[in-house]
Amino acid sequence: MQRGIGRVRCYMKFNLKDSKWFFLFLFLVGLDQYTKFLIRVNFRLYQTKQILPFLALTYTTNTGIVFGWFSGANIAFIVIVILVLMLVLLSAKSIISEIGSLGKFVVCLIISGGVGNLIDRIFLGEVIDFIDLQWNYKNIWPIFNLADSYVFIGVCMVVIKYIINEFKFLRNKRKDATNTF
Repeated sequence: MQRGIGRVRCYMKFNLKDSKWFFLFLFLVGLDQYTKFLIRVNFRLYQTKQILPFLALTYTTNTGIVFGWFSGANIAFIVIVILVLMLVLLSAKSIISEIGSLGKFVVCLIISGGVGNLIDRIFLGEVIDFIDLQWNYKNIWPIFNLADSYVFIGVCMVVIKYIINEFKFLRNKRKDATNTF
């Protein structure tokens, strides 16, 4: 009986300790959904409002994936996103141990972005996009949303951290090789 109580306490401590990541996840998904809601309510489809010379808000939708590729396969992408989210969750411990404390933040970003766009796909049948990067008031990048940004930033952070770790490993390996002579 005492062992069981100890396990429950240990589990509760773990959850309380890591609850900030859950709340960050909720905040990020909520912010993504709130901005998409504001766009849907205040814009007509394809309407643009210029904010700065390099930024506009343009209401578009997307049933495909990155840059609108493979449009119309929303059901397939719902399944794929769920599988990728499961893969990230299953790999979370490995990611965290590999890249350190930054790993929890990275996993939180990627999961939040995936869930934010998954909500759109399931409930709207399409993803709402609205961030329109421009140069001299001309579109220079496909229109995206906050969830896309979360995933992009998270993946970039993982790649950069892996490159840094690999560089350190190679540098240490080279240093060890020169010390043996």
